[in-house]
Amino acid sequence: MRSNWLFILIPTILIPFFSCKKETTAAKFDVQYYSQVSVTNASPGSPNMNLFVDNQQVELQDSLSYGWTSFRIIQDNSHPNYTISDTTPYVSINSGYHQLGLSQTGPNNNLVNITNYFESGANYSVFIVDTVQHGQLKYVLFRDHLDPPDSSKSQVRFVNLSVDAPPMDVWAFPNGGNDGYKIFSNQSYPLTSYGNLLNSESFVSVKAGPYYFIATVAGTSQILLEGGLILPGKSMATIYAKGLLSGTEDQKLGVGIIRYIPKVF
Repeated sequence: MRSNWLFILIPTILIPFFSCKKETTAAKFDVQYYSQVSVTNASPGSPNMNLFVDNQQVELQDSLSYGWTSFRIIQDNSHPNYTISDTTPYVSINSGYHQLGLSQTGPNNNLVNITNYFESGANYSVFIVDTVQHGQLKYVLFRDHLDPPDSSKSQVRFVNLSVDAPPMDVWAFPNGGNDGYKIFSNQSYPLTSYGNLLNSESFVSVKAGPYYFIATVAGTSQILLEGGLILPGKSMATIYAKGLLSGTEDQKLGVGIIRYIPKVF
């Protein structure tokens, strides 16, 4: 599902920093013998890609073009008078060792290969990063711990996936006011070190509500990205920087958002 970063100050109005054409809502599943995997194409200039698991194509709602996250539609039939439809960025795969491949044409021409042990009942996020022009495409793999906060809290993480952008500090301004605080420090491209990878994987807890966010070059007041986003109670979100600091048009530095509102169906 495509998502360019605009943050929202009211539910239907988006403003530039996090320009979000589409957002995804994830459900937490209590499933035996299956893992949940989300795949996001954060590689500027990359072609549309298909997902393969052990050389078998996984049917997705859309091909994975730049800025899109995998998603599927789910339904909650527990209500007697109506059905709730929702979307999740996760697709189900059998637990165990698997090779995930991203290919434009077929399983024998993968642009990215990912081999990993996927635990039963666990959630994972894969981000395709870097650029074809810069070299071979790479990937970032996170284990997502989707434990819902209480109704007064939200959880959020920020991942810097721009290969040529500097480390960033992210400042949060509740209700769009003047009293802000630093929520993330020195968020670097995660593949530069194992420490950066672990730091990028982690969610932090904040009070639910509307926020204005500003991302600056770490240790300075130089603004790289900014915008607003509402974080509801009991919700979770991944915000990621994508594109290139040196890029133009569709490849310029921007933002994607993936929302998770954990539920048990």
